[in-house]
Amino acid sequence: MQGVSFSGNLFFDPLVSGLSGAAERDPGRVAADTRRRPTQTAAEQNALRAASLAKVSKDLERMIRDRAR
Repeated sequence: MQGVSFSGNLFFDPLVSGLSGAAERDPGRVAADTRRRPTQTAAEQNALRAASLAKVSKDLERMIRDRAR
């Protein structure tokens, strides 16, 4: 490729400037942004998994009933 360089980042946009150096200039801000992400407790994950399995089970039962007709 002539005249085009690849930064190694698949989402690199050469037309956007100043984004790559933002983390280097203020690492505290980046760390604060990652800490704000909500995390689920184990109980919440288990409840969501159980609800999902119950829904799949109901869907499968409905599909079996429909196929038997």
